[in-house]
Amino acid sequence: MLSYRHAFHAGNAADVLKHAVLMYCLDYLRHKETPFFVVDTHAGAGFYSLTEGYAARNREWEKGVGSLLEQADLPPLLADYVVLVRDALGVGLHPAGRYPGSPALIQRLLREQDRAVCFELHPADFTALEENFAADHRFRLLREDGLGGLKSLLPPPSRRGCVFIDPPYEMKSDYTTVPEYLAEALRRFSTGLYIIWYPLLGRKTGDGAAPGSGGEGAALRETLLRFYGGNRCAVELRTAAADNGVRRMYGSGMVIYNPPWTLRGVLGESLPVLASMLGGEQGSWDLSWEGE
Repeated sequence: MLSYRHAFHAGNAADVLKHAVLMYCLDYLRHKETPFFVVDTHAGAGFYSLTEGYAARNREWEKGVGSLLEQADLPPLLADYVVLVRDALGVGLHPAGRYPGSPALIQRLLREQDRAVCFELHPADFTALEENFAADHRFRLLREDGLGGLKSLLPPPSRRGCVFIDPPYEMKSDYTTVPEYLAEALRRFSTGLYIIWYPLLGRKTGDGAAPGSGGEGAALRETLLRFYGGNRCAVELRTAAADNGVRRMYGSGMVIYNPPWTLRGVLGESLPVLASMLGGEQGSWDLSWEGE
């Protein structure tokens, strides 16, 4: 669906969670000199203004990254993420500054020997993606379906890589196509690091869903955990009440295949802080680790 624009949600609580984890995983891959390969299946524009345009309408970033920018004492994972965001935004949300989306985070963490492929279907966002990253020889930018394009890219020559899957889930078919394409990706590259994000949606009054069930996102989580038998983890961050009679996102989560072993302790330290800071009394979190 080409109506979705991530700029409306740039810097929100979901971005904080998935971008901090993506940053950590890529930094972990940097520990070895061997090149690594990154695929971003739903890249978006790469950078987003928070003070004008779409992000300034609902200002979701204020209850996301904006809350972190005001804090001086944060766990290392969040502190490192804030340093990177501050560098992109400039001092005091300078108008010239822009929030770094996943391609921008990838760019900051790639070394000379590493490579990335970013997919984006929306014509306006792809134009912006080209403007932001076409000059970087480490990037290949494709206006194609990212999930469909995975097959031709895997496995990478170095057998080291990270696949970041972050669909909008505006179409219910996304919940079924993600596992379908993952099946083929894993057959080709079972040792890769895969990060799959999903939303947690509150039930709409009268829709018959169980309160706090998380809707299709929670069902996708269970499918993905059963789907892969290797090392995997599931992490969720909830920042609002689940049962409010409105079908809206009250949190989000990720399933990660072959996660860095150090990520468990890092998340255990950071998730309680995020839940309290971004959700207050309604904030909560979960972390499960399987396959070890």
